[in-house]
Amino acid sequence: MKKSVLLALAALTLGGATATAQEVTYEPDCSQGYLLNRNRDNWFITAQGGTTLIMAEHDIKAPLKDRWGGAAALYLGKWVSPVMGFRFGANWIMPKGATTADGEFRKMNAAAWDNGYYPEKYMGLGPEFDMLIDITNWWCGYKPDRVYNLVLHGGAGAYWTWARNYSQSSDPKIGWHRAHNTIMFVNAGLQNNFRLSKVVDLFFDVQYTLIDFKPGCDHDLSIQAGLTFNLGKTEWDCPVTAVCPTWKYTDAEGDALVAKLAAQDKKIKNLEDELDACLKRPTQKVVDCEGLVTVYYPINQYGLAAREKTVLKSVASVMKESNKKYVLTGYADSYTGTDEINARLREARVDGVYNYLISQGVDPSQLEKKTDAENLTDLGPQAAPLDRAVTVRYAE
Repeated sequence: MKKSVLLALAALTLGGATATAQEVTYEPDCSQGYLLNRNRDNWFITAQGGTTLIMAEHDIKAPLKDRWGGAAALYLGKWVSPVMGFRFGANWIMPKGATTADGEFRKMNAAAWDNGYYPEKYMGLGPEFDMLIDITNWWCGYKPDRVYNLVLHGGAGAYWTWARNYSQSSDPKIGWHRAHNTIMFVNAGLQNNFRLSKVVDLFFDVQYTLIDFKPGCDHDLSIQAGLTFNLGKTEWDCPVTAVCPTWKYTDAEGDALVAKLAAQDKKIKNLEDELDACLKRPTQKVVDCEGLVTVYYPINQYGLAAREKTVLKSVASVMKESNKKYVLTGYADSYTGTDEINARLREARVDGVYNYLISQGVDPSQLEKKTDAENLTDLGPQAAPLDRAVTVRYAE
């Protein structure tokens, strides 16, 4: 029984040190990163339109007012994290500029300018894939209620082109015809996003595009505006971490606390030395008593430590020789925790002792499990560690 008393004293000392653990709060900590959402979340649809200014070798010969064309795009995309995303869709342009008399996209019904160049106009439509980087979330950290975000995007695609030529018919008219000319492009841009609601964003985009990779290739600058419609969950969750309360002390109080902790450490060390010495003694066979042993637990714990397993091995040897029946009863103090949590702790504690005795060769027919919703000692909150236990007693 001395072993049980020492275990109780150790649990009481350790329990007092962990009593403040119930004051710990749990809060999201975004400094540890973000939890990934489900695949169906963070999708969006973007529609945009505006104007484009072409800046190729011949096109700069045209007057500035005749070089502004149209541009539009429709995308479906997804944010993989608050910083990284992608989108894919269709991109449409209708650039205007200048070309020579034999230019492929020359406006057939337009006269030449004084410099000998002719107006040019064509239409391109094709697929595009872009990668997205939210610079604001990257540099300043993610905030779900932020109104403005700066997004860097870049990607590549292809255009199928159409030219305005005379139709080959009895009544020729100027119309759009496939130019049978597929051209590749790459682009990069900055998108200025303004959050209107949780679902809708308004943005203004400035984009530079390099078209057709060969000498004299076209390149243009476009300015567009549009709307983004967010689908599914749009916010990101952070991992939840424990936040311990902060205490402030004067120098004198701090020194006193350090001295008190040192004294407690010394007491714990003495208890550990006594317990180790007790465990090293030869195990005495218990002939008969009201209870074999009581196993104590720290707050919110139900696992068996090495010392408790050593004690239970001795208990198991007694049980196997006696062939008697025993009752295992699980307890949890009623001063801390909720009823649901305490009920689970009682069950988990008595299950742990039962399973360990079985693993040591005890016949299951010798053991009966039960739990008790009352306190084991009921000596008040200051003795709550004595109520977190499993008792092993002879069956009546």
